[in-house]
Amino acid sequence: MYRLLIVDDEPAIVDGLVQQFQELPELELDVCKAYSAHEALAIVKATKIDLVVSDIRMPGKSGLQLADDISFYWPACRIVLLSGYSEFEYVYSAIQKNVDHYILKTEGTEAIVAAVRSSAAKLTEEQRRQAVLERAEQQITAAEPLLKKQFFEAILLGEHASDIRRSGTFADLPLRLDDSRPLLLVVGKADLDGRGESYTEKLKLFYSVQEVFERHLPSMFTAEHVVHDHSLLVWFIQPACDKGEKFTGADGEMNWRDVTTYLKGVLEPVQNECSSTLGTAISFALDRGEIEWNELGAHFEQLKFSLKQHAAFGQPMAVIDLGMQDGLWKADAARPAQATGTFNQKLGLLTKKLESGAEADAAMLTEELLAGIRSDLAANYLLGMERYYTLLLAFIGQMEDLHTASLPVIELPVEWHTAQQKFSGLAETICREKKARIEKGEHLLVERIHQYIDEHLGGDLSLARIAEAVYFNPSYLSRFYKQLTGRNISEAINTAKSAAAQTMLGDTSLKVNEIALKLGFESPSYFTAFFRKMTGSTPQEFRENLFR
Repeated sequence: MYRLLIVDDEPAIVDGLVQQFQELPELELDVCKAYSAHEALAIVKATKIDLVVSDIRMPGKSGLQLADDISFYWPACRIVLLSGYSEFEYVYSAIQKNVDHYILKTEGTEAIVAAVRSSAAKLTEEQRRQAVLERAEQQITAAEPLLKKQFFEAILLGEHASDIRRSGTFADLPLRLDDSRPLLLVVGKADLDGRGESYTEKLKLFYSVQEVFERHLPSMFTAEHVVHDHSLLVWFIQPACDKGEKFTGADGEMNWRDVTTYLKGVLEPVQNECSSTLGTAISFALDRGEIEWNELGAHFEQLKFSLKQHAAFGQPMAVIDLGMQDGLWKADAARPAQATGTFNQKLGLLTKKLESGAEADAAMLTEELLAGIRSDLAANYLLGMERYYTLLLAFIGQMEDLHTASLPVIELPVEWHTAQQKFSGLAETICREKKARIEKGEHLLVERIHQYIDEHLGGDLSLARIAEAVYFNPSYLSRFYKQLTGRNISEAINTAKSAAAQTMLGDTSLKVNEIALKLGFESPSYFTAFFRKMTGSTPQEFRENLFR
């Protein structure tokens, strides 16, 4: 949707053009009007304007001067100038100011509408080109570190690297790693218990640990790193193709177990420096060997869980190797649990369904999550417990300010079938209350719009002003109102003005031109044309019929 401003010191011309463009819904225009250049400038200073149709000769400030002001505030605005004179000086000045069209008023409204259509098409094309340029710039600007973080975070949450790469955002993201070769995964956790660092202090510490790690990592390795969930440091590591011969077996294949063993030796000085220089104990977990990119999420979950198990024993500066045959952490950490990423994805989807009031979907997702948690408890008890209470927290978060019953089950269920029924019922109850609240809010919004229109029938009823009054985005408000009511806001305004006019016409003390002014019509002739269109009779005919 574009916002069109019509400016002329002749009210009949302004009102006529406003009506003309409001009757062209396919253009999707929010039409504003001004009866002087100074009134137009006040609108321009407060509201984004996309298109302007302006008279060139006006008292106080000409259309050419106004074009300069508009270009200052909204450089992308397209301008159409109207004139009753085909003077070369005006035409030349308009061209110099990059005005789209210079139209004689004698050419009629069809020429003006065609000019606005042309300017709107230019705006659309400019926006398309700008979007292409912005996408190109995004790939070569400082956004690259953030994109890398998002890319690796998505992988750790269980999404396949190949699927992420196919998306437009990450398709051309440059990485130091070769995503056609396997890699190693190292996860680190700093012991921050009792230290009370702020978020900024933690970030500074994590960056310092990363710097220490990269300084000790031999040049034969290439690495990318990310801080996950504000608590874990994760490194993705590959031996360089031309420097990995020391780890190559007689068969010419890379011995990834030897690479992992060597990396464990590298981690020792990293831990020592972090302890002595940063005053922080760091524990690391490594996987058993090479990992394919699409399997990184599953292996990360195992490493993360092994660090959690280790933390329960309180041993500082551990190096957990899941590849050791007799390793303390291997057996539990390697047992299968619910697919990595599936739990988080389903939990996020459940939250959205609860918010939107989708009862059936929310109940189904709740049952699937509980079934997965039951399997997790059998594989990794601590992981299953963590996920169960995470699900509880998700429900608690949705129950705030709702008149729902308390949680059906707090402790781990014994009768899982009964628990699933109770949780599914709670999900449906939350959805019903959320949906009712959404519908109530929608009705209140429509009432507030109608109230504002009724209270400002003679004032500014542009979409931008109404949206400002109800705290909405103007473009979205137009679509949202039509979705709720089945009609445009302009139709609601016209209906309200017509109803008010009919009421006022019953008061014989008011003249027709006075009624026109009260309803925002500067031109009595335009008011008469409007009233005839809405009721089928002129104001005077309507009044005569009332008292006949």
